Amino acid sequence: MKEAHIADNRSTLEDACNSYGFMTESETDGSSAESTVPKQKTTVSIDDLYRRSSQYQLWSFTSDELDHVKKSTYENGRMAAIERFEETKEKMSLEKGEVFAQHADKLTSDKVLDLITFDEQQKYLQFFAQQILQTCAHFRMPTQVKATAVAFFQRFYLHNSPMTYHPKNIVFTCVFLAAKSENYFISIDSFCSLLPKTEKSDILNLEFDVLQSLRFTLLVHHPFRPLYGFFLDLQQVLMHPTPVMYDVNIDTIGTLYDEAKKWLNDYALLSDVAFLFTPPQIALAALYDCNKRVTNRYLKIKFSKSNDGTHLESITEEDPEETSEGKGENMDTKATDPENKVSQKPHGQSPVNLYEELVKTIRRCISVAKTKIETSREECIEIDKKCVYVLNPGKVLKKKLKALSSETVTN
Repeated sequence: MKEAHIADNRSTLEDACNSYGFMTESETDGSSAESTVPKQKTTVSIDDLYRRSSQYQLWSFTSDELDHVKKSTYENGRMAAIERFEETKEKMSLEKGEVFAQHADKLTSDKVLDLITFDEQQKYLQFFAQQILQTCAHFRMPTQVKATAVAFFQRFYLHNSPMTYHPKNIVFTCVFLAAKSENYFISIDSFCSLLPKTEKSDILNLEFDVLQSLRFTLLVHHPFRPLYGFFLDLQQVLMHPTPVMYDVNIDTIGTLYDEAKKWLNDYALLSDVAFLFTPPQIALAALYDCNKRVTNRYLKIKFSKSNDGTHLESITEEDPEETSEGKGENMDTKATDPENKVSQKPHGQSPVNLYEELVKTIRRCISVAKTKIETSREECIEIDKKCVYVLNPGKVLKKKLKALSSETVTN
């Protein structure tokens, strides 16, 4: 699959070179000089550029792949916690060998360690992701910094467990890195001075670990920019040269844009949509959920401008919805990605099929964005206690030994 993808990239690169008159390797071997057949000139689309981005290559998944990665990360964190416990137990047993030998059956990891469950891990991380929003609001950071900080946090814990790294300082490190990445300067001294019980070293010592987990990819493609592009295109398509909807004007589209931005902040930011869908798909989902009627009309007009003259006005708005929900399809983003669409369209994909597939993808995106992980501060406090002991097994062992000693004295 990787080899095929690289081959596709090479072909596209050669086409791009041809379109600008540059020579490729195939034209320097002498064979191209004999050929008089002109090559078709193509251009590199925005989709092509996005598929070359680190975000698509490293941080885009199908729903099954994402679920597998999360569960693997949890299992790795669980095994690391048990290993850390055994190492600490072995060191402590050198000092108190008799006590450990006497209570060996009561000092095993399954008896002493109270590991968090997979569901608890998701709730715990969701709670701290919300803390990022509060931290950014406290520093009055722009939306771009807030969105990037959340993306860094989600990507970090996609491959690391809170049973390995406590989220508190990771939150602050992600916010600080996001501010630098988005050119919002704030010194480490000013940053830490407003954070409770946080030293500069707490953040600076974690910077490399976070960067390494991010694979040093700091550019995050957010849906806010494509949303603004759709805002401009909605005006062009629905209002020029004459309005196509009697009740749609610049104020209507402006209101829709504001509502869609709020939707992205309220639903998309803390969900998994960034791992499963492209930024334009997420932006369209925001528009569609805020005003289905206007967005549907916009999409139908866009898809009706095809070479075969197909008109989409006969399609009812319920068709894609019924198809999507009736079949109960799996949310496989890569199956509906533009990369596959490009290859399918020449083989008979009509504008109607493409329109229906896009709307189904948008509806899946809305469903994922609105699937919230319910949690509470009280519940997360209890989960946090577990994590503190898991990360510091010496504390829980001392507590257990003290309890066992009390039982012995009582008896």
